[in-house]
Amino acid sequence: MKNATNENNNRIHETVALMANIINYLSVSLYEGLFTHNHEQARAELNTIYNSVSLKSNEPPSLDDSLNFYRNIFYLKSVTDTDDITYHAYIRQLKAYIQKCKESS
Repeated sequence: MKNATNENNNRIHETVALMANIINYLSVSLYEGLFTHNHEQARAELNTIYNSVSLKSNEPPSLDDSLNFYRNIFYLKSVTDTDDITYHAYIRQLKAYIQKCKESS
């Protein structure tokens, strides 16, 4: 399970923490038995993006990383089982962050 804090107790950018929370939800709600090769690639890409952004957890993720993270979450929707409103709130927060990044660029 990912942890939204780091060893140095530095402030973690809220979007990096949000990504960690989303991955935690996916870890328990994915039907991995239904995965196709493309689902496996999408999950691997999520992990790669998160591992990259968490190395600089006090900095905001790039727009590209955020968009790719969202696209892969969306692709996994068909094999994800959660009706938890918190998870859906995380997704809305990520979309809002992406929109904010687009507007400022």
